[in-house]
This record gives sequence, C-alpha cells and structure tokens, in this order.
Amino acid sequence: MNKNIEVIPYLSFKGNCEEAVSVYINAFGGEIIWMSHWTEKNYETPAQIGKVMHVEFNLGSTRMAGGDSVDGGEVKTDISLMIHMDSEAEALRAISVLAESGTILSPLKPHPEPDDGGCGSLTKDRFGYTWIITCPNPAKQ
Repeated sequence: MNKNIEVIPYLSFKGNCEEAVSVYINAFGGEIIWMSHWTEKNYETPAQIGKVMHVEFNLGSTRMAGGDSVDGGEVKTDISLMIHMDSEAEALRAISVLAESGTILSPLKPHPEPDDGGCGSLTKDRFGYTWIITCPNPAKQ
C-alpha cells in the first residue's frame, strides 16, 4: 500500500474556473501551482478556446485541482468542501468572500453539544459549491 497517496479534490466549472480559483485564493490564501488553457492548437470544441484546461492550486496545505467543463454542459457541484479557520474573524471574512453573489445557507454559529468547542457555517458560492467553514468557538476559549 502506497502511503504517499494524496487525494486531490477536482472541481469542474462552467467556463469560470479562473475566476473561481481567484475567489478561493482571496477567501483562504493560497497560490496557483499550474494553469493551462485550451488554445486553437488543442481545443475539442471552439467554445473551449481560452478556458482553463487544468489548474492546480493550494489553499493552505491542501492541493486542489480543476478545470472548465469540456462539453460546456452542467457540472456536478454536489460536493461540500470543509475548511477549518484559526479564528472567528478569519471564518467571517472567508464566508463574506464566498457569499458575494452566493448564499449563506447557515450563518456562523456554535455547534451543538458535545461539539460546541467549535462554530460552523454553510455557504454556497456563486459557482455552485457548498463550503463548510469552521473555527474555534470564541465563547469556549
């Protein structure tokens, strides 16, 4: 068994991958490791030209990847992404960035007992992904 295997979430987008990655890096910090685009030399359909073929990026210590949908059809966004923030202020800032043209499904609030040492929020971003943002409960520190 290979213990060096890393599971990398791969997100698909409807032609706005580059914008989404920029929003995520703004919300959480991070960097783009690699990004390639479809060109007139490698496209499968003309609508792909200029769109992201593949991107790898870091959010904190998590490597993620993604790209724009090849066929331009619906993309599957029925996955939730959970990120632990170090403070309530950081969590609220990330939620605010993700909620721009998105929806806060559940505001940041303490978890119920026995998990009430932390707080959590659900936010659906404008790209269709749901983010579970957590942080320590300031009332319990």
